[in-house]
This record gives sequence, C-alpha cells and structure tokens, in this order.
Amino acid sequence: MELQIKTGNLIKDIFRNNWEETFIFDSINSKDYTYQEFFELVLEIKQNLEKRNIKKDEAICLILPNSVELIALYFAALLLEITVVSIDPNRGVEEIKQMCSVRECKLYFGKNLDINKKFEPISNLIRNKIFNSVDKNALDIFVGLNYNSLFTITFTSGSTGIPKGVIHSFNNFVKSSLLFKNRFEFSKNDIFYHNLPLSYIGGLLNLLILPFVSESKIVLGQQFSISNIPNFWDIPIKYSVTTFWFIPTIIGLLLKLDRGNEGIEFTTKNKIIGLVGTAALRGDIKRDFEKKYHIKLFESYCLSETFFVTTNYEGNDRKNRVGKLIDEAKISFDKDNEILIETPSMFLGYVGLDNNQFFDNKGRYFSGDLGILDTDGFLQITGRKKDLIIRGGFNISPKKIEDFILNLKIFDEVVILGIEEQYMGEKIVCFFCTNKKYFKDELKTINKQIVTRLGRECNIDEFVKLDSMPKTTSGKIDKPKIRENFNSITNGNL
Repeated sequence: MELQIKTGNLIKDIFRNNWEETFIFDSINSKDYTYQEFFELVLEIKQNLEKRNIKKDEAICLILPNSVELIALYFAALLLEITVVSIDPNRGVEEIKQMCSVRECKLYFGKNLDINKKFEPISNLIRNKIFNSVDKNALDIFVGLNYNSLFTITFTSGSTGIPKGVIHSFNNFVKSSLLFKNRFEFSKNDIFYHNLPLSYIGGLLNLLILPFVSESKIVLGQQFSISNIPNFWDIPIKYSVTTFWFIPTIIGLLLKLDRGNEGIEFTTKNKIIGLVGTAALRGDIKRDFEKKYHIKLFESYCLSETFFVTTNYEGNDRKNRVGKLIDEAKISFDKDNEILIETPSMFLGYVGLDNNQFFDNKGRYFSGDLGILDTDGFLQITGRKKDLIIRGGFNISPKKIEDFILNLKIFDEVVILGIEEQYMGEKIVCFFCTNKKYFKDELKTINKQIVTRLGRECNIDEFVKLDSMPKTTSGKIDKPKIRENFNSITNGNL
C-alpha cells in the first residue's frame, strides 16, 4: 500500500506545485491549459462518466485522435479506477473488431464503426463546464487509489498476426518515467513536443506520463504524418520546444523533405534534446541529421511490454548502441543472443493469453530482439528474432498481410518481407507467384482493400512477381533466400 500512497501524493504534489503554471499548450485548437484548468477538465469528464454508471474495474474503449480531452479522459479513468482500452483510429476495420473483442467495455468513445458497438463522441463528456476555480484541497482525490490495478490495454502486433492486448498499471508508467527522467534530469524548464498517437506507448509513456512526472510542459500537435513534414518546425518554434521524441521515419523524412532554414536556425540557436525510439536508427541517417540540425540524438531501447530498458544520455553515449541500462532494469542473453529483460515496469500480461510462454523459468521476458552488451555496458541490437516489420515506427505483422492477400485467392503463393529503406525504416514488399496476368491498376485495388481492412500502415510499397518461390529442404518458403536475391530481381518488378 505504501507505493500506492506515494504515487497518489506524487500526482497531488505535481498539480499543487504547478497549479497556475501551463501544463498543456494545445496547438491544434490554440488553447492553453494550466494544471488547475486541466484538473477541472478531468473532474468534469469523471462526473460525466459516473452519470453513465461506470463502475470500478470496468473498462471503456477509446478510438480517438489526439486531443487535450483524450488526455483528460485517461486521468479521469485513473480516478475512477477503470481500464482504458486504447485503439488507434487509423487501424483497419478488421483489426479494430479484433481489438474490441479482447475485453468487454461498458462505454465506447469515437466515431461510429460497423462493429456492433454503440459509440458516442468525446464531446458528450464536455458539453458544459461544470467546475470552475476548484480548490487545491480537491487534489486529495488522487491519494489512496490502487495504482497497481489494470489501467491501460494497448495493442502490439505479434508474429501470428493477431493483435495482442498489453496490460499495464499506472504505477508501471510512473516508475519507468521516473527512472528515465533521472538520466536526463528533466524539469519545469523542459517543453515536450507531443506528435505521436496517444493510443500507443510512445504517445502515452514517452510524451505524456514522462513529461508529467518531470513537471514539464507539453505542446500537443497534430499526429505525425508525411503531409506535415514540410511545416514540421512551425509549432516547435512557436512554443519554444526543448525536447523531441523522434522516430527514425521523422528523422529520415526531415532530411529528405525539409527544404527551409527555419528549423536549422531554431535548433542551432537553442539547446534541444533529441530522443529516439521505436526502431533502430541507421548510423548514416543519425550522422546527417545531427550535422544538419545540430541536435545530438540519444537512442533508447523500450518495448511496449517492458517500458524503458536502456538509453544513451549526456556523457554516456555510444555510436550504434541503444544505451546503458536504466536503474533497476536487467538484461541477459539466451543461447541465440535473444535479449531477456527484467524491469520494474514489466507488463501485467497479454489479455486472454497464457503469459508463461513469454517468460523463461527465471521470470525474464523474451524480447524477440537479438543483441550484445559491449565491455562498457552499452547494448547493441544485432537483429530481430520476431517476424515483424518496423515501418514508420510501427510494428507490422507480415503474416497478417500474407493471410489477407491469400484469402483474396488472387495469387498462388505470397510472401511479405520488410526490406530496409532509408526513410521509413523498412518498406513492405509483396513477393508473389501466379499464372495469371496482373497489371498495376489491379494491384492498386488490392492495396486499397489492404488499407481499408488492415490499416494504412499495412500498405504494400512494392509488388514483385516471382516465377517460383524458393523453398528449403523441408519445403518451407526460403525467406532469407528471397531477401538475399531481392536486389538482383529485376524481371517481373511491377
């Protein structure tokens, strides 16, 4: 019970000590929220949820784009001790259906979808300003809650293609954030730029809870997309952002598409902290970005299941490494060099799965990543055991795409591979065999179906027709051989 009380007092003190300070700059709607105003919004949403008879330990499902109201909804759920099932609205309909089925929810918020659930807009929770000039004594509401209970269910793609619901407590978010904060000594002077989706750990842990426990400010911007790259620096310059969480895709696209000098002038004149996560960053891309923008990039290693494990930081930084262990985290290696992880913020399990299979007999989590620890204690990721594609910072299951295409009964055989690409991390390439003739327009139609049913991140970047699929002696498709020969494949490229 002691840890729960400490967490409650921590939250209370953060609000109390910063009561009249700005917490969130909402650049989307040009509105600023002090800690007091944000707390009042949280109480309003909490009260409107209670009017819907939501009970402790029940769940709500959120399929919503980023907004201050969505952030407040997470805090309201915390006060009510209910679970938030968080789903990216950009996911495909089929995936959303699967995700909604992992946990029965009392309420659903977002746009109406054809999944036999009744949705209501988040605006229904904030129609009237109920609270005004709340006294600081109201912050006692945070003390005594069970911060070890189920707080969030977020989703990560497994190699089987079935979305896995990852369960975390709020204490997990707080502990990991505090340990990471200590490496950089974040404070009230730091302003984080929030442009990652709140339905993923990157948007929740890295850009919400981390700046909150650091008593830093948040600039809420539009969720990252290729279309806003040309104007990427406008909002950070306007709000004097000091801290960014870059993903390799953003870094690569800024190098390719940012033609102006505004960003370079801003980052050159100001002390900027550049944090990097979600996927491996190529050494040449890192070098070129640091040279162009004069921002030192610090890579880290963080999984949805374990939260922060390692990070580079000032005075402890190594090229081609993802950093040293944060306090209380431990790693070891299996026989094949798979990284085994122990952290104080280990997830509470996957919804509906036998979780023992994901840990060894010593309670260490099988990461699915391969690596080595150098003599100075820095972790290097050498490969990936999991059959996943990392594209634009998102984990994508190739099997999920393969199964979908095969069910269309268009091709005889299909293999989906992630091929290294300079700007997106990996591009999705579909290798197929067929006796029929297909043209570009028909392949575009296939892609439209993939985007509609599976989501935009599953869009095929390139189709490659093969005369035959190379097979191993056991009769399995030889994916390493296909990958090895990819650069030499020119005939049949569509």
